[in-house]
Amino acid sequence: MPAREPVRATSSQPNAVAVERIAAARPTFGRPVTAGEAIGLAQGELAHAGPPFEDGQRPPPTVLNALAGACVHEGWATSLDQARSMILQGEIRLRANHELGVVSPMAGVVRPGQTLYRIEDRAGGSPTYATLAEKGRRVLRFGAYGPDVAAQLAFVEGAVAEAIDRAMPDDGLEVLPLVSAAAAMGDDTHQRNVGGMLVFLAHLKPLPAEIHAWLASHPQHFLNYAMAAAKMCLDRAQGVVGSTIVTAITRNGIDCGIQVAGAGARWFKAPSPQPVGGFFAGFRQADAHNDLGDSAIMETFGYGGCMAHASPEIAKTMGREWDEASAEGRAMRRLFVGRHEATGPALAGEAGLGLGLDAARVAASGRGVRIHTGISHRDGETGWIGIGVAEAPLGCFAAATEFVNRTLTAEASR
Repeated sequence: MPAREPVRATSSQPNAVAVERIAAARPTFGRPVTAGEAIGLAQGELAHAGPPFEDGQRPPPTVLNALAGACVHEGWATSLDQARSMILQGEIRLRANHELGVVSPMAGVVRPGQTLYRIEDRAGGSPTYATLAEKGRRVLRFGAYGPDVAAQLAFVEGAVAEAIDRAMPDDGLEVLPLVSAAAAMGDDTHQRNVGGMLVFLAHLKPLPAEIHAWLASHPQHFLNYAMAAAKMCLDRAQGVVGSTIVTAITRNGIDCGIQVAGAGARWFKAPSPQPVGGFFAGFRQADAHNDLGDSAIMETFGYGGCMAHASPEIAKTMGREWDEASAEGRAMRRLFVGRHEATGPALAGEAGLGLGLDAARVAASGRGVRIHTGISHRDGETGWIGIGVAEAPLGCFAAATEFVNRTLTAEASR
C-alpha cells in the first residue's frame, strides 16, 4: 500500500483533523479480486495478521500452521512439514497485512491466489481488501489445514464470492450503514455479527439457496467486510502531524502493535496478551493461545470491546457479568475524542459510539484497550476454542504518545 504524504494540521487541533478525515470515508463494496492482482503479493510471499515479525522471530503455532497450510494450498509444498521447514528457513517471504492494505482475523494469512473482496472509497480514498471468512472451528485462520479446509476455502473464495458479487445492488452498497444498523441491533461488530449479516443479506439481490443458507448460518463472515471498511476510514488519518489518534491495533500471537496518525507506518509494540473468557465445551484457560489477528481494527474504530456497554449479548457469550461489561465499555468510550454521528445504539446513551481513539488518553488512563476476540488453541492445530476478552497493552499507547510528543518538540526547536 503506498505511503501517505505527511499532512500538517491546519488548526491547532491535529486530533480533530484526523477524526474529520476518518469520518469522511465512504467504504463501498467493489469486486472480488485475487491477492496477487490486488496487493501485489508475489509467488513465494505470504501476508499475515499482526505487526511484522522481527528478524529471527519464529511465528507462534497458529500462525506457523496457517502459513504452512497456505503454502500447501498454493502448491509450493506437498506437506505441512515441508511447508513449515520452508517458512522457518526463510524460503517464504512474510509480510504484514496492514502494510498491504488488507486485514484478516486471527492468523489471517493471505496467499497470492486467494480471493479478496475489494472495498472502495466513494470519497476518493485508497481501496482496502477483505479476506473471506470460512465457517466453523476447524479453519485456516485458526491454524487448521487438510482436505476439509481446502474444500471450504475453494467454496468460499469461489461460489460464495461469485454469488455475492452477482447479488450486489446495481447502485452499489456502502458498508458503514450496515455496520451502523448492526450496532443498533446489539452487535459489537467484532465477536457478534448477527445483525450485520441479516442487514447485509437484506440488501442483496436473491442468492442461490445454498449460499443464502451458508451465509445466514455464518454471521461472522460479515466481520471481514466491516474490518476492511474500518481500516479504510482509519488509514485516511495517517500522516496528520502531531496527532495521537490510533489508526491500527493488531496482534500476531507474539506482539500487539499499534499505529498512530502522527507516526505514519511506525509500529509501537508490546507482548500480546492471552485472552480470557468463554470456552467451548472441553477447553479451558490453559489451552488458550496468545491473542491474534487484525480484527482489533474494530476496537480502533470504536466497536468491539469499546462498545461493550451497548452489546449485552456478547457479554453473555463471553461469560462476563453485564455490570462489568457495561462499566468497561463506558470507560473505553472516554478514550475517544469524537463520536460516530450516524451510529447511536440506545444503550450507548447520548455519548454514542466513540470515533478517534486517542493514544494519549489511553496512556493517561493507566490501562490498555479492551478487545473482544476469538481464542485459538495454543497447539495451533485444534482450532477455535472460545470467545473472550484481551487488552491491548498500555505500553503500546504510552510509547506512541511519547514518540509523537518528542517529534513535535524536536520540530519546534528547529
